[in-house]
Amino acid sequence: MPDSPVLDWTRIIHKNVRSHEGEPVGNVSMDADDSIVIVTQGAMDRYIIPKSKVEAFDGAEVRLSLIRGELDRYRL
Repeated sequence: MPDSPVLDWTRIIHKNVRSHEGEPVGNVSMDADDSIVIVTQGAMDRYIIPKSKVEAFDGAEVRLSLIRGELDRYRL
């Protein structure tokens, strides 16, 4: 993936995820081909998010380009 904010997608597994506006979303549970799976705390919700929607990774947290309200369309 050109210009990807993540060089090694396996490094983001179990990392915290935040929405574009900084709201906590959950944790990355899995790296799948062109997407990642995010599970919310308590495993109440799961989302499959295209890797193209990841805008940053600082080594500790993943930041999405999606605002919190956009996540519903990616719910599993």
